[in-house]
Amino acid sequence: MNLWRSWPSALQQYEWIGILLARLSVGTLFALSGSGKLFVPSRRLEMLKTLHDARIPAPGLNALLVSSVEFTFGTLLVAGFLTPLCCVMLTGVMVVALGTSILPRITATSLAGWLGSVLYLPEVLYVVILVWLLVSGPGWFSVDHLMR
Repeated sequence: MNLWRSWPSALQQYEWIGILLARLSVGTLFALSGSGKLFVPSRRLEMLKTLHDARIPAPGLNALLVSSVEFTFGTLLVAGFLTPLCCVMLTGVMVVALGTSILPRITATSLAGWLGSVLYLPEVLYVVILVWLLVSGPGWFSVDHLMR
């Protein structure tokens, strides 16, 4: 019975592994996505079309801004540098993307169906992970930890 009670505290010493994996995977995703939109012409055009279709003002400027935010803060998140700022900036990008391009396309006949569709979206998962990293911190294997 004592073993059953102590396993959560035994696992807590390995919490840094989950934080590291989340930070590396989400940071890498954003860094690669942003670099593709910045440096690959076909991806840049796709981003411009998405912003134009969503009726975002100044799509050319906003495409450059969003791509730069994804690339810069994704790269910083991988390193675990300025983690809270990275999480806020990348969450902002995802919330705007969800609100302007993704959620308006969801059609569901019930609240449960709509919620199921929303929770299935990878963008929602990215927001959840970013919020978790914001409140939990970058872990000890990070530049932020070294600077403390």
